[in-house]
Amino acid sequence: MGVVSHIFAIIRLNIGIILIVSVLVNVALGVLNFVVQPLWRAAAVTAAVATNEAKSEIEERSAVAKAKSKEKAKARLKRIATAVPLVGLGAAAFFEYGDYQDWLEDNPEGSFKQYSREVMLETQNIADEVLEELPDIPNFDSEKLLARMQTVLDSAERLIE
Repeated sequence: MGVVSHIFAIIRLNIGIILIVSVLVNVALGVLNFVVQPLWRAAAVTAAVATNEAKSEIEERSAVAKAKSKEKAKARLKRIATAVPLVGLGAAAFFEYGDYQDWLEDNPEGSFKQYSREVMLETQNIADEVLEELPDIPNFDSEKLLARMQTVLDSAERLIE
């Protein structure tokens, strides 16, 4: 009986030690969770704010670039509508060449054909709007304006080649 009671005493002691260690480990994990969880939340919020700021900055740059592009297209159309009959095709083509050089800075791998496609798309999108802003020009519509724009682009292309 002496041996059996020693074995039970050792088992009871080991169970007690295991319970105490288990409680201490659980308390330590609870404290660690209590401390670390707010840090993780703060990190997540910081990351989300940084991501949103980056997205809004990119969207703002895109909107500014789009607005600049639209204003350039409007100025180009006004110049085409008024300058070509007065100053001539050569002057308008020279202005277009300058705009093409500016475009090349942003698109160094681009070609004049890509540039002229972009210009014509922008022009088609805002032609009617520009015509409304211009003083009344008899017998002048968006189709004539687009045809003039294509003529100017063709002349500018010859200037580049």
